[in-house]
Amino acid sequence: MSEESKIDSPTRDLLDRVQEFCMSKDFEGQFDEFAKVHADTFLPAVGMESGAEHQLEFHACFEEYLEHFEGKIKRFIESTGEGTVEDFYEECRIALETLGEFHPKRFFIEALLATTEYPIFFSLMMGEVRKQHPDYKPETGEVVEDEERLVLRSSAHPSCHLLPPPSANKHPSSPITSRND
Repeated sequence: MSEESKIDSPTRDLLDRVQEFCMSKDFEGQFDEFAKVHADTFLPAVGMESGAEHQLEFHACFEEYLEHFEGKIKRFIESTGEGTVEDFYEECRIALETLGEFHPKRFFIEALLATTEYPIFFSLMMGEVRKQHPDYKPETGEVVEDEERLVLRSSAHPSCHLLPPPSANKHPSSPITSRND
C-alpha cells in the first residue's frame, strides 16, 4: 500500500478525526474566546512600526495559546484510542510528502502548522484588537469601550490573562494548532 493510500484509507483516519475536531464550533469558539480575552494585551502594538521589537507579554500570550490548544489536540488524540500524537505527526508527514498541493488534508495541515507560528498568531491577535477597538488612537492611548466590554486584569498575570466580557463567543474563526516538536 502506498503512503498516499494510507492517508486516504478508512483505517487511517486519525488525521480526519483531528481535522473534524479542530474545525468544530466548540474548538473554534475556544480560539475566538482566547483572542477576545487576550486582545487588550496587544493594544500597544497598534501603530507599531514594522520590524519593531515585540513586548515579552505578546510572546507570553503566544506560549499560553500554544500550550492550551496543543494540549487540547493532544488530549483529543489520546481520547480517541486510535493512535498517539506521534502517529498523528506521522500521518501529517506522509500527507505533506504525498498529497497534491490542493488536497483538503494538505491544506488543513498547512493551516494548522501556520497557526503555530508567532507571526500568524500576532496577525490574528491584531485583527481581534482592530475589531474590538476600531477607534483606538495609539498616539494618545485612548481606548473607546462599550458598556459590555469591561476588562478585568488578573493580579497573577496583569499583562496577559484577562476575563472575558459576559457576551463573548459570537464569531467564527479558522482552525487552530499543533506543531511538530
